[in-house]
Amino acid sequence: MNGLALRHMRTLFRIEWKLFNRIRANYVFAVAVPLMLLVAMRSVQEQMDLAAHGVDAGPLMVSTSAGILLIFTLYSSVTGLYVARREELVLKRLRTGEVSDPVILAGGASMYVALTVAQIAVVAVVLSVMFGAAPRQPLSAVAGLVTGVALMTAMAAATAALCRSVESVMVATLPAIFVLPLVSGVYIPREVLPDALGDALVYAPLSPTVDLIRSGWTGQLSMAEVPVRIVLDAVWAALFAWVAFRRFRWEPRT
Repeated sequence: MNGLALRHMRTLFRIEWKLFNRIRANYVFAVAVPLMLLVAMRSVQEQMDLAAHGVDAGPLMVSTSAGILLIFTLYSSVTGLYVARREELVLKRLRTGEVSDPVILAGGASMYVALTVAQIAVVAVVLSVMFGAAPRQPLSAVAGLVTGVALMTAMAAATAALCRSVESVMVATLPAIFVLPLVSGVYIPREVLPDALGDALVYAPLSPTVDLIRSGWTGQLSMAEVPVRIVLDAVWAALFAWVAFRRFRWEPRT
């Protein structure tokens, strides 16, 4: 990415940050969601017999929390942002200048990317302290976070391409919000599922991200398995990016 693109990215980030700051309730969302997530995760995981399946609760809760924040804070928010900016003709006006299409989309999402990463970092630190779990494979967790951000941003662009209006965003994002956590090991660890099903769900979107982040604390993935998970995430991200490239609309539908 050249210097001009970086300047455009910073400008778009500042614009979205100012718009975010105008609504004080956004700060409640930014702070309350991780807090509620910590309480909910502790309650839910206590109801599951994780020890019987050889699952460490601390690392599992870190990966679960990261998956939920990637879906709700990043994916759903950025999908709505893309559609809203399209309906306001912001995207159309940006395209009349020298800003490239990828920079427009990445710059628009950058504020929520930063917010999501900050939330995940805070939650991960708190959970690590609560459970006395230190990262054993930190580069794996970083790789999972990076690929997860890329995947959710690409999925948001692809979903926005299917939305006719801001009102349709809620409906369009429902499949990912309800189904994705179930099949990717966010809500239900794959260890508690039948072996055949658990093995198949390794290839579901976001599953590699969850595995990589969890392995950051457990070291469960070997040096050969980490690149495989990264490639799986990259393939899904590329697929959604291709859909967005082919179908994304830059002005309101008529």
